[in-house]
Order: sequence, then structure tokens, then C-alpha cells
Amino acid sequence: MPVYVADSSVFILGMPLSTRLQNRIITTPEVVSELVDIKSKTVFEAALESGVEVEPPLADLITEVRSRASRTGDIERLSDTDIGILAKALEHGGILCTDDYAIQNVAESLGIKTEPILQDGIKETFEWGRRCKGCGRRFESDVRICPVCGSETKGYKKSRKVLR
Repeated sequence: MPVYVADSSVFILGMPLSTRLQNRIITTPEVVSELVDIKSKTVFEAALESGVEVEPPLADLITEVRSRASRTGDIERLSDTDIGILAKALEHGGILCTDDYAIQNVAESLGIKTEPILQDGIKETFEWGRRCKGCGRRFESDVRICPVCGSETKGYKKSRKVLR
């Protein structure tokens, strides 16, 4: 039986977990800290009573996820919470429930299955790079200022792969 890893949006949007209760459902302490409104807290409390578990992500897997997110160029789009749930899904070989496209993009590159909540899932993956606004040179995703002309860089889709 697959393990499901729940992103904050599962609780914020009130995703019905009843169909997955026969499976193990896990989230992270960082996800819990993002639940600030009464509705999402209530949904989370009910999920806890139904057996949802809260586990911190493993440090070595956080490092692996950060490295992969840097390679795909999504690192700037991911929060520490996002990285943590990716690490947790990687640890358990789980299915990650999220609507976040950057998370889905990195998950796909790590071989993690995702399940969207309200949105459609991604239909293609991207690797992101940076392009200088001044001289047009292209760089990896971590270069913010062009070392050649000193202009800012902006993101661009370096490559893409169609899924399904």
C-alpha cells in the first residue's frame, strides 16, 4: 500500500482523506506550522484523529532534494516546507499530494509520484536557467547578476519534457 505525503494545501483546501485512510498518511512539522486559519487547523486535527502522522524530514534527503531542485532550477521557487515534504516522500517512496507545480516538477525528476488536489497535475517538466537582461548570455539557475556585464538575470525554460 502506498504512503501518502500531504502538503499544506491538503489541509488548507480540505482534501478528503477518507479514501486514503487505509494508507499511511504523513506530513511534516513545517506543514503543520503553515496551517494558520481555523478551517485548515480543524481539518488537520480531524486528520490527526484519523491517523495522519507528523514526521520531520531526514537531513540527508533534504540535501538531496536541494541538489536536485538546484539542477532543475526550481530551488528559488521552493520553500523549506516544500523541500521537507519532497524529502519525506523520497524517504517513504510515497505519493506526494500537492497542487504546487514547482514541487511536482522536482518530484518528477526525483521519481516521486504526485497526486494533485484541485488543479490538474503537470503535463510537462522543465529545467530552468537564467538569461542576462543586458547581454543575453545564459547561465545556471543560481546566477542573479551577469558576471560579464553586471545586469540582472531572469528565468527562462532551458529544456522541457512532455509527460503522459
